[in-house]
Amino acid sequence: MLLLATFSLVLGAPAPALADEAPASVLVFVPDDSTAPAMATITGELRQAVQAGWSGPVTFKLEYIDLAWFDTADYARELRRFYRVKYSSYHPGVIVALRLDVLRVVLELRRELWPGVPVLFMAEDQAAALAIPAAPDVTGIWIEFAWRRTAETALRLFPDTREVAVVAGASPWERARRAGLDGELRPLADRVALLDLAGLPLAELDRRLATLPEGALVLFDTFYMDGAGQRFVGLQVFERVRAHTQRPFFSVHGVGLGKGVVGGVMVDYGRLGRDLGGMTLRLLGGERASSIPVRAADATQVAFDARELARFQIPEDRLPPGAEVHFRMPSFWELYRRWAMGAAAVVTIQATLIAGLIIERRRRGRAQAMGDAVLASMAGFVAVLDEAGVLRRANQAWSQPPGDDALGPLAGVTEGRSYLGAFGQAAAAGDAGAARVVELVEGVLAGRAGEGTVEYHHPGTERWIEVRARRLSLGGGGAVVSQFDVTGRKRAENEARESLSALSHLNRVAAMGELASSIAHEINQPLSAILTNAQATEILLGRAAPDVAGASAALAEIVTDARRAGLVVRRTRTLMKRGEVQIERCDLNEAAREVARLAGNDALLRGATIVLELAPDLPAVRGDAVQLQQVALNLVSNALDAVSEGPPGGRRVSVRTARAGGRVALTVEDSGERGAGDDPERFFAPFFTTKPAGLGLGLSISRSIAAAHGGRLWAERAPGGGMVVRLELPGEAEEEER
Repeated sequence: MLLLATFSLVLGAPAPALADEAPASVLVFVPDDSTAPAMATITGELRQAVQAGWSGPVTFKLEYIDLAWFDTADYARELRRFYRVKYSSYHPGVIVALRLDVLRVVLELRRELWPGVPVLFMAEDQAAALAIPAAPDVTGIWIEFAWRRTAETALRLFPDTREVAVVAGASPWERARRAGLDGELRPLADRVALLDLAGLPLAELDRRLATLPEGALVLFDTFYMDGAGQRFVGLQVFERVRAHTQRPFFSVHGVGLGKGVVGGVMVDYGRLGRDLGGMTLRLLGGERASSIPVRAADATQVAFDARELARFQIPEDRLPPGAEVHFRMPSFWELYRRWAMGAAAVVTIQATLIAGLIIERRRRGRAQAMGDAVLASMAGFVAVLDEAGVLRRANQAWSQPPGDDALGPLAGVTEGRSYLGAFGQAAAAGDAGAARVVELVEGVLAGRAGEGTVEYHHPGTERWIEVRARRLSLGGGGAVVSQFDVTGRKRAENEARESLSALSHLNRVAAMGELASSIAHEINQPLSAILTNAQATEILLGRAAPDVAGASAALAEIVTDARRAGLVVRRTRTLMKRGEVQIERCDLNEAAREVARLAGNDALLRGATIVLELAPDLPAVRGDAVQLQQVALNLVSNALDAVSEGPPGGRRVSVRTARAGGRVALTVEDSGERGAGDDPERFFAPFFTTKPAGLGLGLSISRSIAAAHGGRLWAERAPGGGMVVRLELPGEAEEEER
């Protein structure tokens, strides 16, 4: 029964030429059992080489056709018929044939199934490889089996050898290779007797090898079939006959190294597979096979098994120069170096243990005294907690607290009592700040955080305490907790916020003053329309036959214009008012539209154009809508000032919104001319202004507002010579995570 093994593998690695092309495929035909050591090594390394060198999916298919066992015309005919059916709709990118008898089958199949597909072959001697008719889509490599060099190396290591036994199988393929093997060894016939043990039945081979004389060695080739027709796989026969004789074995096949072969000039089948893989990548990359010459494989090495050399008492200095020695047995020192060094260390440790313990005791005493001194010198209230949150040590400030409520829930907590318990009781009574302290300290003690800080506000007072916790890097865990009175800092922060609010209000008033003419013009339009419609209504109603319908329409327009004027006033009052910061959900798109409406008439008076490019579905931000609108108004007003001196038709201000990762961005770009030496960053300096009547606070306040909202504001030059100012704020989702 035909034995087939098909494997699929998707490969990916860099192949620059075809990185984005359609999937490719490699079809490999193996002559022998794919699990045999040589074939398994070749195909495995071939697969890995393609995987490491190709980008994009590659299907790797393996076909085992078993010609060493079944080399008959009927078998070959049925094999071709089977593959014609199996691969009638499959088109590989490259076909690899791992022997010349396999190549013949592949070329016949290719004529019917895969015309033009490049073929890469592996031949087992130079003459046969070069005898293959030249074709534009066929190339390959041949293996150099160095039997003569291997035999000469063996005779150099065993100079008393009188007889060399040659062992090989009796399959048709192996019989065909005998001529080359005999030709390689014939020049040695005048030095030693050549004993031909090829093609014998296995029982006879066992007997002949068991009777080899003392001065004999064995050259072992492949063995797929014995003279009685028994079939074998891989190294089955070698492992059996190697156990029946004590004579040294040599071979040209690297798979025997480590299995009982002394060594030789060997074919490294791993290197052979990698060589084939490199040629396969070239063909997959589009290189024509005719441009790749048929050559010898780069796969030969002189290698020996150190265990076999030791078994036959061969010193390594007798090996050929450059020989590789594998499987060296480590020396006693290499095997037991750690044990010997450990024993010496134990003796040394025992001799110094008592002295070391005494020194360590003194050192620990000094370290504890130093720790006490450091703890006593630390500012604030400092305590050391164990892993359960119980106070174990504290500095002098803690042990002598002031008479007020500086310690909060910890008043009266001394060594041996629970720090967490004190804050836990306060949290249970409804103290939200105490609950945050408990969460911090528990997280540090449990290892969820290395350190952290929270601010605790004493309920009913103006006192603020900063609580810091840091995990101790000790075996038992624990933490260091320190408390500092930060009431003064909190007051300063509140005063700074109030000052920023006042400056922001002044800045808005100044901005609205600059827009006063624009706002007056915008209000004047609906008022004029109201007057006109009122006069028209009076005329329509004063006729002999009053025009009620026309009067009604005029009154409707009066209502619309009145609402329009009221809307302008409300927008202006919103920006002019001063109040507490209101954190709410804000839409930057709506803020941009509102600012464009406020500054629209000012832009018309300057001959400028405000262009809105607003992103759809822009995420909302969290903040004070008035302050954010103030920032946008400052940016647009500055941009209008910058373009007002430009040539007519080129005065353009672009307002854009966009997503920026998890953040939201508002960008204002102008087409104004600025000097090459202008540093965009200095526009944000307080009191720096280019306006004759400007305060120089607009951009500075705007940056402070952006920072207070968790964002940033910066400027950079535009490609056309103007300025781009960008505001980035955290989106609503990012703000909630914070």
